[in-house]
Amino acid sequence: MSSLQIGTACVDITPEPELPLMGNFRDDYAARGVHDPLTARALVFADDRGAKAALLAVDICMLDRENVRLIREEIGSHCDLPPENVLVHATHTHSAPAAGGKLGMADKIAPHTGAIETFLRKAASAVVTANDRLTEAAIEVGHAREERISFNRRLRRRDGSTQMNWEALQPGFDPAQVAGDWGPVDPEMICLTIRHRQQPVTALVHFGLHPAILAGDNWLYSADYPGYLRDALSQSLGKGATCLFLNGCCGDVNHVDYRDPHQGRGYEMAERVGSLLAAKARQAIESAEPLKSDCVHVSRTQVELERWKISPAERQWCEQVLKEARERPPQGQVDGLPDAYFAELRLEMARVQDEADRVEVMAIRIGDAAIVGLPGEAFCELGLEIKRRSLTRHTLVAGLCNDAIGYLPTQEAFQQGGYETTVGSTFYEPGSAERLVAAAVGQLEHLFDK
Repeated sequence: MSSLQIGTACVDITPEPELPLMGNFRDDYAARGVHDPLTARALVFADDRGAKAALLAVDICMLDRENVRLIREEIGSHCDLPPENVLVHATHTHSAPAAGGKLGMADKIAPHTGAIETFLRKAASAVVTANDRLTEAAIEVGHAREERISFNRRLRRRDGSTQMNWEALQPGFDPAQVAGDWGPVDPEMICLTIRHRQQPVTALVHFGLHPAILAGDNWLYSADYPGYLRDALSQSLGKGATCLFLNGCCGDVNHVDYRDPHQGRGYEMAERVGSLLAAKARQAIESAEPLKSDCVHVSRTQVELERWKISPAERQWCEQVLKEARERPPQGQVDGLPDAYFAELRLEMARVQDEADRVEVMAIRIGDAAIVGLPGEAFCELGLEIKRRSLTRHTLVAGLCNDAIGYLPTQEAFQQGGYETTVGSTFYEPGSAERLVAAAVGQLEHLFDK
């Protein structure tokens, strides 16, 4: 049974249009309007010993460590919740404003620093409000499987090379040359339902799928499919109920089925995916069982990672590519990034390549459930491995938590090649992702030994 107090809140953080969108390479980055609101949604948990933890899910592509520092400091200055006990998660919609200089956005956001800071402080206010609303509540946990909408986007061609599945949306793609996928997907959905006086007030839905259904040909603010999921589920739960979405390890998982030439992108597809997930979440809620939730414990650790080394030959290539780009600027593209982006970024990487980095891995125990936060776009296999080795079946492993450090491929993926293993898509030596997995598993062993 539960002896917790739980608070929840949802804050509309939609900024004025014209902030630069992040997640795709464009000719023009400025948002032109609003399709559906961007929100920050928070859950705060407190046990009878006074321990507190919070989950903040923000509709944004990514938040770097400086963004997270600002959010945590804002929370700490307005309530008694320890800032370091807040897990900050970016849902990863590609139709929200940039908040930091990642993906070459530094010059794009420079004129908008005030608006971006306001955006982040509004997001932080969701945790403050949820903390003010703490009340005794019960938690249930349910599991479901959705196997129709997620696909490993790294295709293994018959010649042994790697091709990205989004190329199936382009002319000339030949599906007969595809032998299969390089990796798995995780069809499991985990849903935590918060009940007050037996009525559902909040659902936390966890599933791993790239919210890039709206890509570089969309210029409107949107939460992508998580927005449709949350709206549909909230309506089915009843008046006043809300929903949070926690994205899983989806660095190599998207919605594109290379065998279906008629599928596509856009709001219709986003609504379809969100609606299917909402139906599965409802199924998970209806079959849920009470969660033993009598404690709150938080663990954070800093993991040292070695940066990728840029060779002299690579530096020469970068300088040549940038020279050509100045003469003929690259055009916007719906998927991937141009060589000029990677060239500029690799030169930046070379300047700090001898300095090891330290990144945060976080784990929260809520009774018999665990929430793990990894700081990048982790491959699906990494989340599956953490879940397999966890001491509790109810383990929610989220990517893009508390930082944005690029793609986290498996060691095997570096041998296969592909977009995510390109230097500049990933920033650390092979094996770094496995170090983060080990850190997460170690934290779970410690938390569930209490």
